[in-house]
Amino acid sequence: MLKLETFYFFSLQLKKSNILMLLKRKLLLIAFVLLAPLAMLAQSHVKGRLIDAVTKEGIPGATLTVKKSGREVRYISGADGSFSFPLAEATTVEISSIGSLPKTISVQAGQDLGDVSLESSQLAMKEVVVSSNIAIDRKTPVAVSTLRSVVIEERIGNKEFPELLKVTPSTYVTKSGGGFGDSRINVRGFNQANTAVMVNGVPVNDMENGAVYWSNWAGLAEIASNVQVQRGLGASKLSVAAVGGNINIVTKATEMEKGGQVSATTGNDNYMKYTFGYNTGKNKNGLALSVLGSYTRGDGYVDGTKFEGWNYFATLGWEINSHHTLTATVTGAPQWHNQRSAAIKYETLYGNPNNTAVVNRGDKYNDSYGYLNGKEYSWSKNFYHKPVANINYYWNISEKTDLSAVVYASLGRGGGTGPIGTINGSTGFTVAKDANGLIRFDDIKRWNSGFATAGFGTTTANPAWPTAGAYQGQYVADASNNGIIRRASMNSHNWYGAIVNLKHDFTNAITVNAGLDLRYYKGIHYRRVDDALGTAAYFETKDVNNPNKYVAGYDKNGTIDYANDGLVKQVGGYLSGEYNVKSFSIFAAGSLSNTNYQRIDHFLYDKKTDSRWKSEKKDFLAYTVKGGVNYRINAQHNVFGNIGYLTRAPFFNTVWPNNNNVDIVKNITNEKIFTSELGYGFRSKYLAANVNLYRTEWKDKNIIRNFPDPATGLTYRANINGLVAIHQGVEFELNSHPIQQLEIQAMASFGNWKYDNNVVTDVFNDSNEKLGTVNLYTKGLKVGDAAQTTANFAATYEIVKGLRLRGSYYYATKLYANFTPENRTDATKEGQQAWQLPSYGLFDGMLSYNFKWGKDRFTIRLNVDNLTDKKYIAESTDDIKYDPTVATDFKIGDNGSGKNNRVYPGFGRTWTVGIKYNFR
Repeated sequence: MLKLETFYFFSLQLKKSNILMLLKRKLLLIAFVLLAPLAMLAQSHVKGRLIDAVTKEGIPGATLTVKKSGREVRYISGADGSFSFPLAEATTVEISSIGSLPKTISVQAGQDLGDVSLESSQLAMKEVVVSSNIAIDRKTPVAVSTLRSVVIEERIGNKEFPELLKVTPSTYVTKSGGGFGDSRINVRGFNQANTAVMVNGVPVNDMENGAVYWSNWAGLAEIASNVQVQRGLGASKLSVAAVGGNINIVTKATEMEKGGQVSATTGNDNYMKYTFGYNTGKNKNGLALSVLGSYTRGDGYVDGTKFEGWNYFATLGWEINSHHTLTATVTGAPQWHNQRSAAIKYETLYGNPNNTAVVNRGDKYNDSYGYLNGKEYSWSKNFYHKPVANINYYWNISEKTDLSAVVYASLGRGGGTGPIGTINGSTGFTVAKDANGLIRFDDIKRWNSGFATAGFGTTTANPAWPTAGAYQGQYVADASNNGIIRRASMNSHNWYGAIVNLKHDFTNAITVNAGLDLRYYKGIHYRRVDDALGTAAYFETKDVNNPNKYVAGYDKNGTIDYANDGLVKQVGGYLSGEYNVKSFSIFAAGSLSNTNYQRIDHFLYDKKTDSRWKSEKKDFLAYTVKGGVNYRINAQHNVFGNIGYLTRAPFFNTVWPNNNNVDIVKNITNEKIFTSELGYGFRSKYLAANVNLYRTEWKDKNIIRNFPDPATGLTYRANINGLVAIHQGVEFELNSHPIQQLEIQAMASFGNWKYDNNVVTDVFNDSNEKLGTVNLYTKGLKVGDAAQTTANFAATYEIVKGLRLRGSYYYATKLYANFTPENRTDATKEGQQAWQLPSYGLFDGMLSYNFKWGKDRFTIRLNVDNLTDKKYIAESTDDIKYDPTVATDFKIGDNGSGKNNRVYPGFGRTWTVGIKYNFR
């Protein structure tokens, strides 16, 4: 048994031991507190900012791998591209960011690296940038949003290219009818005809009407290196300015690293896409080649909108020497797709509570299609191929002088189909449909072929052709009442151009750019037989050069209905200067251009005897003056302002509104636009934000419309000019990296776009005789066709290395129907707004996993758009109020429900799953 004395002795020794241990701990803590500052000094922080060598914007989310004591530690750049990490001794840092060349740098403890540029992983970018009008962050005084290739790839899914841009302020994007490539975009309330779209500095808006057909650019998501949306004045070096802004798409130049990619994607409604690309890398002789191709097909979300498309892209870069670089690029996207050609009445889609006889067809309904021989067939089919080839040359003449030039050509071929002719007075869209509301194409073909067919009217079959000749006794279609066939309206073009820019640095602070912008365009417009649908030929009577001709059903070269050409020639030049000193960047520019129009008609005038087959030429001299100042208050804050005035030639079709060479609008003038803008930018490690205020005044907007006279039932033409529209608003945009794994993006834009005056318009009959004037009451009316208030919030979180989850919410409101000014003739309804469509919000999601397999890399990605399957109306193409005399009409509100309008619904839930393999 242990004695009490012994127990006491051991207890005392244990207490002494605990006291000594406690004293040691306290001494260690005191030593740590005293020496910690010395340790912090010994482990000073290295700091700097990663920027894109092209746009000078910060690169968020880049990886910096620092070697410390035999191990590697990873850091991520912040929202503004800034980075900071502790370092006790000299070492190396490996920097990597998707789409950029990896970079290794040596660093010292406490070193301030300043701006560290990451070059694109592509060859010969400089000359592309010179001609692509890229805005520089915190320097160029314009409102700009930039999407890099990694963002484009992550978000695209089965979206169309314009949809990627709806997360930028003051943009509104819809899919219109829902056909492949039929999307459209508005910027600050201006449609895409009034927004300049450029690919590598080459303008792509149609030179007759300013339109952009996105189906011709279906592969842009695969080949885009970065995209800038420059709202307002923009930084373009073109002689013809845009009203809404510029969308600058810089394609991938020749990849410097050898390797390639293969990907496959599947999605809703049998969507499939396959892509392959390969890069040779830069050879010893300075040559490098990159190629990419893709194939896409699907049934389409909207019923009856099957599609098939290809895309090809090839670029050859040659770094001749340190002074000369040459690149050649060709890209194209041949495709065909069935369409929902026109908006559909609201009650047809959603029903009418006041009229149970109306069949609710649902928001996928398409009244343009049916089945022929058991296969999907549509009146409305678009087919087109618009290859574009350009050669870029860059010459570094001296340390102070550079010359860049791009020469381009595009030979577009294709068109769109529709019905022509009638059966017992009914057109292709009004002829009796089946119980599901589909076109009875098998029965139309039977009727055309002379077989008795029920349900089409009193004449049960197409009578045999009575006129003597090759087709007597056969079945022939014509424009009157001898059947309905599918015609193709061809809108081809030959387009050539060149842009030459000379840049000279007079001093370290003063830079001047001068250039030429030359364009030639010939639009080729005619109709031909696309599918005779059982008839032997089409009988044409309008061609005075070949009257009463028969065009065989298999003849793709014979012309029917019309044939004319539009010639457009533009010659322009620009001059700009930049002054950069300390915290100021000052920019001023001016341009002068002449647009020459001429119309040639191959149908209406005898080429041998009538000189009118070529119209007179019409010239429009236009100019632009603009300037701006950016002031960098410090490393975090900057402010800018710009102002500009421009005139612009009216579109081709407003000069010859009656589609002949005689009825030219004599008093038509240039449109005039005055715009101003103020902006503020904030940059920090955790937050990058922008605020912009803008105001644009558009005067003498030219509109040529058909004018319905309710008293006589006749349709006249109204030459509407003198309209003034004011577009003003405020925009917010931010990007935040509160922690390394989380990225937050948000935007909000609040617009107030409205007409500012009433106008008096002249009215003409078919003989171009002035009948009088009509008052249009438009003052105070909101501009329709685009949501004036939009917002988007998105967050991306890296759950574990390589596994990323993204969610976003988009909201649109203050969206008005696209009314037409010529319908606003009632003085008692002055100020009555167009129908305001219901607001809507959409949730989207993305989950991706990225991992390495040796030197190669795999990416698996799931995209789901409109997660909650929200039903909404994206646009209304007219503004028809309810009729109080009709008992079954909608009657909601004094302003009318708008539910008699023709509308385009938005898409419900869509999804894609894809895998991509990058190999070296």
